[in-house]
Amino acid sequence: MEAVDFESYYDQYKHKIYSYLYYRSGRNKELAEDLTSEVFLKALEKFDSYKPDSSFQSWIYAVAHNHLVDYFRKNKPAQVDIEDVENLLESGSNAKSTLLKRVAAEQVEQMLMHLTDDERDMLLLRYQQDLPMKDIAEILDKEDTTVRVTIHRALAKLKKRYASLYACLLIALMSFLILF
Repeated sequence: MEAVDFESYYDQYKHKIYSYLYYRSGRNKELAEDLTSEVFLKALEKFDSYKPDSSFQSWIYAVAHNHLVDYFRKNKPAQVDIEDVENLLESGSNAKSTLLKRVAAEQVEQMLMHLTDDERDMLLLRYQQDLPMKDIAEILDKEDTTVRVTIHRALAKLKKRYASLYACLLIALMSFLILF
């Protein structure tokens, strides 16, 4: 494989990988940027191991997922600073709208925290990244049927736990995707 091939893949997937890492890092822009750079650097170093007859999308998401897992093993997730909220409110420009979006995103995050890491990753890859089940199975090194069943059970778990909020979750997930 050549560097020209990698460059075209980079152009095609850099925003998708950044978005995935941005959400999974707690919407920390700087961290997501750093992780994205590290993922593509790692991917470039290992590009000769990519098999052109397989999906690059699955391969790069697997690299990103594994890198994120390694990162969180070594580091604690960042905490939200109250000063960030105060600065947001003082900025004046669409502060209310931005704050409402953040609150909605945090509510979705809290709901997702009641799921296992696998369930959460599968839901994010499916609904935030809009990946097909087959690709999710490849990324997470699971069977396709396992992914389907896990997603179904995760949604059922959320529905049971948040009976009246289930529809709100789906709406919030979809609006979150549109906003970010």
